[in-house]
Amino acid sequence: MSRNKLKDYGNRVFREVIGYEPISSSIKPVHIANGLSRLVLGRSYNIDHLNTWSKRYRQGKEVMTSGEIRKRYQEIIDHSVTDEEINKIRHSLELIFDADNSVTPSIKFSTLTISSMTHVTDKVQNEYSIPNFLMKILSAKIDGDVSKCIPLLREHLQNEQDELSRIAKPVVDYDSRSKAVDLEESNTILGELELRIRHAFDRLAENEKMSFSQNKLLSLERIVLFSCFSIILHLSSKVLDLSNNYDENDRFPIVFDSDGTLESIKFASQESLALARLGIEQFFEKSLEVILLKEGYNKYTHEEMLKRIQEIPIADGPRKKNKEAEEDKRRNYEKLYLGFYEQNKNSFDSIVKATRFWLFAEYTTDPSQFISSFGGRIGLLAPRAGGRGRKRFSPDPLILEVILLSTLQNNKTVSLSEFGEILWDRFGIIIGANPEKDLFALKKWNISQNTPGDLAGNLTVNAEKIADLYISMGYGKRYADGVTILSVKGGMR
Repeated sequence: MSRNKLKDYGNRVFREVIGYEPISSSIKPVHIANGLSRLVLGRSYNIDHLNTWSKRYRQGKEVMTSGEIRKRYQEIIDHSVTDEEINKIRHSLELIFDADNSVTPSIKFSTLTISSMTHVTDKVQNEYSIPNFLMKILSAKIDGDVSKCIPLLREHLQNEQDELSRIAKPVVDYDSRSKAVDLEESNTILGELELRIRHAFDRLAENEKMSFSQNKLLSLERIVLFSCFSIILHLSSKVLDLSNNYDENDRFPIVFDSDGTLESIKFASQESLALARLGIEQFFEKSLEVILLKEGYNKYTHEEMLKRIQEIPIADGPRKKNKEAEEDKRRNYEKLYLGFYEQNKNSFDSIVKATRFWLFAEYTTDPSQFISSFGGRIGLLAPRAGGRGRKRFSPDPLILEVILLSTLQNNKTVSLSEFGEILWDRFGIIIGANPEKDLFALKKWNISQNTPGDLAGNLTVNAEKIADLYISMGYGKRYADGVTILSVKGGMR
């Protein structure tokens, strides 16, 4: 255990209450895919050889030369193959299996782009227990059954007949050892938000099964993408289930900006992302309450709380300079507490807020930084990963497709207005399909007050632009009278 008690509290919040650790900007979709695949299969595989072929350079230096490759894999390399051809093969494999730039020379940290089970490796640090949390949602029994996504994922992963798996097969077969994975017992009781996420997973699986093409690679990609979206939704909205300040019909609005050309929509989307970050702060504080209640903080008077602040160890190490820094930290921590106490005169609430603020400011504990990087990686936020400027919800076509497939029944047709209502009910998403209702929701959360331009009018335009994207993908049709309908049939690839 760390000598820094506050850091211990932060770690316990993630481990004991939230259930995963969204604290790193290095987390990528491929890490979620690897962990979820391993848990679904109950096995991990030896990826050493495919890893070697898929990573030629590290920091500009060749990890293994073509001559070394030839010597090590002489059993599968024909004598007529030149060094140049070996390197071309390695380049092709790298493009395929290191698409997320997550392959490293060290197997301990390396993760491949997955097209079948033999590409699934042991647990890596950058999973941060996110796949385990998702698996609890999928494995929870509803009416006696686990999620339909589990057998679908298993079927896809066990099918090695796709073109990518066949390309890698000679290298994979060189040594295809595997080992069983210890699986956690799951008796999870899903909360309201987790239930909505679970139903969306099931709907997505149903639509994937009904697809005529049964393109397993696209299906895998869509399931992983929705898994990533679910984590961002859970982080930003779970407090609605936990706090008495909200009722069961409340949703934090997620304003989808179609293309960034409508200033009022762009601003509203940016504000809705700021609100999502506020939801994360509140979720962390509610979770921190659970930990501090166990420590008895709710019993302290104001004077006792000030004494506790003086006693709690918050040094990062035993050395003298750390001791000196500890006193500065303690004074700042006390100032935070006193500032919040001055506002509400509640010692427990004040220490919760002060501790959350301290952890987010001092350490890599702030999940709102995670959703900024992760949301950009999956194409949910713009500017994308690494881009400058204030971020907003601006989903790319693949995200829009996944959202539709996780909400609409395969045999149903809905109007654009009905689709907008479904999106709001399931996820709190606003596209502008019901301008009056959407504007009312935005006003409730104080998003519309400072929005430039004609927000009400631009909501309608934004919805039409998003509908145009669905129509271009084959999921919609606009009639001469201006009515737009959406359905699953015709769009799935």
